[in-house]
Order: sequence, then C-alpha cells, then structure tokens
Amino acid sequence: MKDGYTVPVREKLSYGLGDFANNVAYGGIGFYFIFFLTDVAGVPAGIAGTILLIARLWDAITDYFMGVISDRTRSRFGRRRPYILAGSLPFGIAFALLWIIPTRDPVLLFLYYTGATVLFNSAFTVVAIPYNSMLPELTQNYDERTSIAGYKMSLSFVGTLVAAAGIMLFVDVIFPGKPAYAASFPLMGIVFGAVITATLIVTFAGTRERIVAPAPAHPAGLFSTFRSILRLREFRIVLAMFLFNMVGFDLIQTLLIYFLKHVVQIPDALTFVIMAIPLLVAIAAAPFWISIGQKFGKRKAYIWAAIYLTATLLVCLLVPVGDLALIVVVASLAGVGISASQVIPFSIVPDVIEIDEYQNGVRREGAFYGITMFLYKVASAVAIAGASALLGLFGYIETTSGSASVVQPASAITGIRVLLGVGPGIFFLISAYFVYRLPITRERFEEIKRLIEERRK
Repeated sequence: MKDGYTVPVREKLSYGLGDFANNVAYGGIGFYFIFFLTDVAGVPAGIAGTILLIARLWDAITDYFMGVISDRTRSRFGRRRPYILAGSLPFGIAFALLWIIPTRDPVLLFLYYTGATVLFNSAFTVVAIPYNSMLPELTQNYDERTSIAGYKMSLSFVGTLVAAAGIMLFVDVIFPGKPAYAASFPLMGIVFGAVITATLIVTFAGTRERIVAPAPAHPAGLFSTFRSILRLREFRIVLAMFLFNMVGFDLIQTLLIYFLKHVVQIPDALTFVIMAIPLLVAIAAAPFWISIGQKFGKRKAYIWAAIYLTATLLVCLLVPVGDLALIVVVASLAGVGISASQVIPFSIVPDVIEIDEYQNGVRREGAFYGITMFLYKVASAVAIAGASALLGLFGYIETTSGSASVVQPASAITGIRVLLGVGPGIFFLISAYFVYRLPITRERFEEIKRLIEERRK
C-alpha cells in the first residue's frame, strides 16, 4: 500500500456504499418522482416537469461552487470526506420531505414541491460532488480505478434496485392499492431517508484519501475555470460522452413506470419485480463489462453496449399488453446493456484528471466534477422536462391518490412507447460516437502519469 495505488476491498466497498446511498435517493427521484407528482399528488405532467427543471437548474449552479469549495478544503479528514459526513443527515431529511402531500391546492403544491426539490438537490450536491471527486484521490492506478468504479457502480445498481423495486414493494405490496399512496409514499420517504443517512456515515468512516495535492489556484470565477478546462480536447469528448449517456439513462428511469403501469399494464403486485429485473441483471453483468473493458479497451466495450441497448429498447414499441414473459425477457436483456452504460463511463471520467494536471499543472477534481455535473443536470433537466411536456401533449391524464383509475387515451400510450423505445437509444448512440473519438488509452494514461511523477520529483 505504500505506493498509494492498492485499495483494500473493504475500502472499495465502503466507497461504493456512498453511491448506494446516492442512488437510493437519485433512483427514487428518477423512477418515481414525476409519477408521484402526476398520479398521486395530482400535478399536471407539464407542471411536474417544470418543477424538476427549476430545481435541477439551481442544483447545476451549486455543483461548481461545491466542487471548488471541496478542492480548497484542508482538514484531518481530507478534502472530500467532511462534506459526506456533514451532508448525510440533511440529505436524508430532504429526501423524506419530497413525498409529503401538504395540500391539494395546485399553486401551493407547485411552490411546496419546487422548494422541497431545491432543498433536496442542495443537500445532494453537498454530498455527491465531493464523493465523486474523491475517486481519483483513492488511487492513481489505471486498472485499480476501473476496479473501484466497478464496486462503485455495482453498489450504485444495488441502490437503484432498492429504489426501483423497494419503493414499489413498499407502496404497492406492503400498502396495496392506489388509494393508500397518499400515506405510503410519505412513510417510504422517512424509512429510505434514514437508510441514506446511515449508509453515508459508513462511507465517511471506511475510506481514505491517498492522493494529496496542494491547494489549487483556481482562475477567478466559474467561467474562467470553465474555459480553462474546456481547452482540453479530452475533457470535451468525455463530457459529451457522459452527458448523452446519462440523459439516456435518466429517460429510462422517468418513463419506465409509466410504461409498466399504463402501456403493458403489469399488475401492481408484480410491478416491483419487473422494476428489479434489469437492475439485478445489471449488477450481475458489471464484472463482465469490467473484464471486457480491460481486455478490449473501454471504448470498444462501450460502443458495443450502446448499440446493443439501443436495439433492445426498440422492442418496447411492440410489446403487447399483459405479455409478462416477453416483458421479463426484454427487461433482462436491457439490464445487460444498462450495466455497461453505468460502469464504463464512470471508469473513463477520472482519467481526464491526470491529463488536466499534466497540461495545466494543477489537480482540480472538484471543479472538474462540478462543471461536469453542472452541465449534466442542465441537460437532464431539459430532457426530462421535455419528456414530461410531451406526455402532456400526447394527452396524458394526471390523477390523484384515491381517485378512480383513469384509462389513458391511445395517443398517450403511443407517446410513452415512442419516448421509451426510441428516445434513450438516440442519446446512447450519440454517446458512443464520442467514445469512438476518445484518444485516452491505457498506454497514453500511463505515460502521462509517469511524466507527472517526474515533474513532481
């Protein structure tokens, strides 16, 4: 361990648990919050997307500043870990507040959920930006980073699985029936919020920052730093790859529950099972994609996976109502591709840190991740708000918990099929194009790392 490159398995697990907590929260929002607003709280689809858009734009702005703050922090716990500890309790509380229905007044609902999502996203930023910035500081070994990213993304899949399957298990099986949603969703928020807080405390206690860099002298302001980092061709390509990949995944998260509930009409008692299948398969497939990435290179592995996942999602255009066997098959096949879409990009992103340090003479992980997440959240917010608005244009009818079931018009059903079957695939293919153009190889990375070490000496 004296080279600072080898990371114990228990520490990889502790670090990965941070993404478990983040994805319990993020997965809960991604899979169900728009659905909760439209089908439980009774917020129109277009307004629901606007709420998320406002909150994520605020979140995007704060990401950069949180990154800079953590870059400049010096403490006996490191640069990143103090924020994971300090943000753990506010994060859990803010998650719980999202699922309360304080009123039925449309204006007050808009104000409440906008404020609650802004609060949640602020707490998320305090934890997530330092957390993601910490990965390059655990090790500088190229393959060890891929291994850590594998643990991280495997546990992120578990977190997403807990969110995707656990929330519907909680609200559909433990508290069966749509009329119970008004009580079961708030209780779910409290339980899951407590899990989020406890898990983040474990991440703080079980990790260690090994790569200690001097405090960076950032250019003044967001735009100066942004211009400085954007001069890196590798960063521009990795940024585009990451944005399009994550937006594609976010669209799957947002639209899947509508597809299951209204298009193929899965029984409530089985919804959590179908939601779990692609994520269970993704967890099982993570070691496979790590191995493929190490053998053939991350670029080839991702391109193959993007084409495969795009083709699989097209089947959603044709899946008949109630064909449970076919739905299980499609969900399983999609899980293999989803695994690669999360494991490989997150193992590529940290490699740009050394290229930036080599060319600009400074390590600024926080600013790098802050800008990346800033642009991602803007792109994601616009895409999800757009998808929500399109649902409204297709004629989707919002409901409230306790009201009679609503049969959606044929136009809304067609719209959901097209948005899920075609939309994410477009983003994945664009992402694959940028991965194809990526010039970072293992050999180049090792050479840059060697040059950095020589310059430090």
